[in-house]
Amino acid sequence: MSTGVLAEWGASGYSVNRVAAEAGIRLSTLQHYFGTREQLLLATIRDIYSRYVDLYMKLCSDDTKSPEKRLDAVADLIFDDLLIGNSDVSAFVLECWALAEREPRIREMVEEGSRQFQKIWSELIAEMNPNLSHAECAVRATLIETHAEGLMVLCKRSRPTEHHLNALRRATKATWHGLGRASG
Repeated sequence: MSTGVLAEWGASGYSVNRVAAEAGIRLSTLQHYFGTREQLLLATIRDIYSRYVDLYMKLCSDDTKSPEKRLDAVADLIFDDLLIGNSDVSAFVLECWALAEREPRIREMVEEGSRQFQKIWSELIAEMNPNLSHAECAVRATLIETHAEGLMVLCKRSRPTEHHLNALRRATKATWHGLGRASG
């Protein structure tokens, strides 16, 4: 519920009262666990980032699939869940990025989430191309993370058609495979 409130109302409309109402719980109950708006917001951001880091890690650690298939699985998760299915999460992330520009604690959480995503990408790239140095894997992981973030912005702003989304999905996988496989 807290995610949806920030996604729908933005930072200025995000309040403990609104979250309690959306969740269908008493304000006093929510305030028992989260005394301030900031505590609730930080807990919500931490939860979203943790949830997606865990999902990516689970998909990327599936040794029954090739590294390329695992990369495809994460791309599919991003498209199906963030870009198509759950626009609340991508809107939430965009709001977090905006807040991170002014709020140091939120900036730290967003930066940590980005580091964790990049670590996951880097390890997967190292499996795809063991000849790459750690530094080169990290650079390519940064490019993949930046591309994924850019897709969130693009899809929220332009609302591409299903046909365009399918083309973007195919092109994303090809691009990410190329980044993973290209020689150093």
